[in-house]
Amino acid sequence: MITSKYRTTAKKPPLTKLCVKCHRTVPVAKFFSNRDWIDQGGKDSWCKDCIAQCQTKDEMREYFWENNRAWNESMWANAIKQAGLQAANNSVFQKSSEDRQQVILESIACKIVPGMMQKTQIYKYEDHNGDVYANSYAEAKEAGKIVDISAAKPADPNVKIYSHEFNGMFKPSEIEYLETYYQGLGNDFDLSDISLRDNAKKLAKASLLVDTAQDKYMSGKCSLQDVKDAIAQYDLLMKTGNFAACKRKPGDKGGLGSWGELSLYLETHGHPMTRKIEWEKDDVDKIIDQYRHLTTAIGLDQT
Repeated sequence: MITSKYRTTAKKPPLTKLCVKCHRTVPVAKFFSNRDWIDQGGKDSWCKDCIAQCQTKDEMREYFWENNRAWNESMWANAIKQAGLQAANNSVFQKSSEDRQQVILESIACKIVPGMMQKTQIYKYEDHNGDVYANSYAEAKEAGKIVDISAAKPADPNVKIYSHEFNGMFKPSEIEYLETYYQGLGNDFDLSDISLRDNAKKLAKASLLVDTAQDKYMSGKCSLQDVKDAIAQYDLLMKTGNFAACKRKPGDKGGLGSWGELSLYLETHGHPMTRKIEWEKDDVDKIIDQYRHLTTAIGLDQT
């Protein structure tokens, strides 16, 4: 048998694709098939990891819209039904409040939908390019079921109004909390990227959820597990939002983002330290301080 000296066993690199949601370049196998979307090579524009972060019906509808898929309400109803069957024997679900149960069901349903949406009777390509996502906000406002945040706030502080910025119904005091928290993140981090701003808003809502759960627990309106779930969701968003790696605002050297920044700072300041670290004094330090006071009092040379 004749063999070529140029034969190689090296494998071809896998085909990759840019996810428009998280801006990562990942293998095409990380994208669900969207066979009629020719411009995207028959694939979604969001990767599977981004889809897995959908926790609510509205987030799943946004995914369908941004990926030119026609939303199927009967599919969602079926997913909610299956989610109810999965959660039926879950003790945490049974002990949760009605509102919390709905949150849990939607979260489970979002994990079920990807396994249903590719079926022939459900999949349908729908061109949404150039259109703004018409989420439940627009539909509910048109039906007259909500009050826009731009409208006059109701006199009753317990009446919820819709916040388009945070995409949900909140009390005026809750909206104030969300705006303050979001502004704080904006002061500390450079949120010029749309995905970072979106994550910051989700983190603000998660923080509000933790505070609300703690208040309800203290008044006996929810279980300790509800509080733990809220905290876990907040921690998860902190990690997935990757705020620790976000670029900080100019002048904030709490985190140096590149070797170029580090080199420039060393050249202009002569050292990498931005603040003096004060360690708590131990017993030895305290004795030395007392010795210094004593020697100073009697006029001895401390050298």
